[in-house]
Amino acid sequence: MIRIICCLLLLISLQAEDRSLQDAVEKGLVSLVKMQTGDGSIGNGAGITSLAGMAFLSGGHTPTRGLYSKESARCLEYILSKQDAMSGFLGTDHGRMYSHGFATLYLAECYGMTPNKRVRNALEAALELIYRSQNDEGGWRYDPTPTSADLSVTVCQINAIRAAYNVGIGGDRSQSVIAKALEYVRACHRGNGSFSYMRGTGGNWGTRGSEGVPRSAAGAMSLIGAGVNSDTDPVLGPALKFLNTHVKDHLHSNNHYFWYGQYYASQALFHSPNEGDWDKYWALASKRIMELQEEGGSWTGPDGNGASYNTSMALIILQIPNNYLPIFQK
Repeated sequence: MIRIICCLLLLISLQAEDRSLQDAVEKGLVSLVKMQTGDGSIGNGAGITSLAGMAFLSGGHTPTRGLYSKESARCLEYILSKQDAMSGFLGTDHGRMYSHGFATLYLAECYGMTPNKRVRNALEAALELIYRSQNDEGGWRYDPTPTSADLSVTVCQINAIRAAYNVGIGGDRSQSVIAKALEYVRACHRGNGSFSYMRGTGGNWGTRGSEGVPRSAAGAMSLIGAGVNSDTDPVLGPALKFLNTHVKDHLHSNNHYFWYGQYYASQALFHSPNEGDWDKYWALASKRIMELQEEGGSWTGPDGNGASYNTSMALIILQIPNNYLPIFQK
């Protein structure tokens, strides 16, 4: 009898947690809808609008179906309207190659969920620009030119290429570009699971404790997304260990890269080859992210990057278990 009562109490508790999560997501989506402007954009430019678009997609709200299909379609139309017809560049706002990478990823997810020739053409043009912009080291930086590189922008392009490849766009060329890019990622690894900002640079900023989580998570996710799926890998294994050690502290930090770090950490641990990594992370992260939600449904903290960016990131993370986005499907 005691065991039955305990099981019932646990079930009631889990149902309550699930309802709380659903309520948080719904309030967040409503707040995101209110942020959308007349031209379909949310936030400042293609990058943040693409993240907002992925927040809608993560809940099953595609440009053609779902409660927020109209808002989702307007996000897509905005992104398509911003592509340069000659170069394929999508990052004409302040985010440049960050925006281009996130917008390319978004187009790939839209195409994967609702195939459309217009989206496919835009995606292929965006990929061509990424190919042309890869530098000799295998990476990318802020501008669409093959000059310097840094880990963060490089990971953004890797994930965009991989997302397109997963939905049938890119083929062998994407594979060769990713292989070269992973050489750059591996060269930024410091041996303890953390990563340097640029290949060959010294210094300890962003490599210790919770402040090391954003780049460690990004590096780990780029490897996993490219098909590395064993913790015996000399880079992925230490990176996952680093994440598991420090992600809790990062969840309770005011790090400027809070949402960036959690965006990649959630994906890396969701796809981790180590059984139990996701469950441990989710028990901490889902609760903490819901605690950070404002009364009106948006997220404005803790990193000061703005409500549209923060709310989009929070909603993407909270909806990962839905498994709707192709990049989240196991």
